Amino acid sequence: MHRFGILVIRAIWPEKGRGGVQKLGLMVLAVTALLGASQAGTLQLMLLGGTASEVSKRMAPAAPAARAINNTAINTNIVDDTTQANTEVSNAPTIVDLIADSDMIISGMVKEVTDGFENGVPYTQVTVQVSETLRGQVGDEYTFRQFGLVKPRKLDNGKTYLGTTPAGWSKYEVGEDTMLFLYQHASQTGLQTTVGLGQGKVVFEGGNAVSQDGNEGMFVDVDVDAKLLNDKDKRLLATKKGEVNADGFKSFVRRAVKGNWIAGGKMRHVKK
Repeated sequence: MHRFGILVIRAIWPEKGRGGVQKLGLMVLAVTALLGASQAGTLQLMLLGGTASEVSKRMAPAAPAARAINNTAINTNIVDDTTQANTEVSNAPTIVDLIADSDMIISGMVKEVTDGFENGVPYTQVTVQVSETLRGQVGDEYTFRQFGLVKPRKLDNGKTYLGTTPAGWSKYEVGEDTMLFLYQHASQTGLQTTVGLGQGKVVFEGGNAVSQDGNEGMFVDVDVDAKLLNDKDKRLLATKKGEVNADGFKSFVRRAVKGNWIAGGKMRHVKK
């Protein structure tokens, strides 16, 4: 299953950093646990080239709902998979991964969060009022979808569908001031998620910036050409986890992207 998870993510997001790919692959296992063992084949079909009609037949809401009768058992499976993921993934995504692996980087206010099904696939749809585009081309608003519903949904047949956004993935609330580091759209489904999952969603509040993962490991083992750094940058890079100055974070990312620091070898991973 671990190998299948890695294969799936490589098929969806080619040529991404090894750390992000491994962690995303492991999160696919959480998705299969969420959907139940019988749906693993459906997930593979959905992500690796199945037609919309094939996916719809195998993943119609009524089918997984029939399995959604034992919340405790399903939740236990998810916890076990998450524990295994935390054990196997030694390196959290860093700011180098977030910038290098992003197809799009935007900053703005979360305007709307909805969910639903398309061709039997559950999704959460997020609309952002964009204040700044650091990478990519978007307008004043940007809307994307990621896998899973916002919360369990009761269906017409009386069953409850439990296919919510997997644990560890970015979650959204209207009114959040955020910066999103986004992968390219999935080739088969059009779904899109943040680089490093929760690490790739940074929220600004009270003058501070913190990822959904608490910035843990974001600036660890990151080296930047000293001539490019100001005092705020140095404090940022010295932070192992927790909040950092919002303006300093935005400025750092803005200059790193615009100056092409990573491709130019001015910003990189280091082993200490």
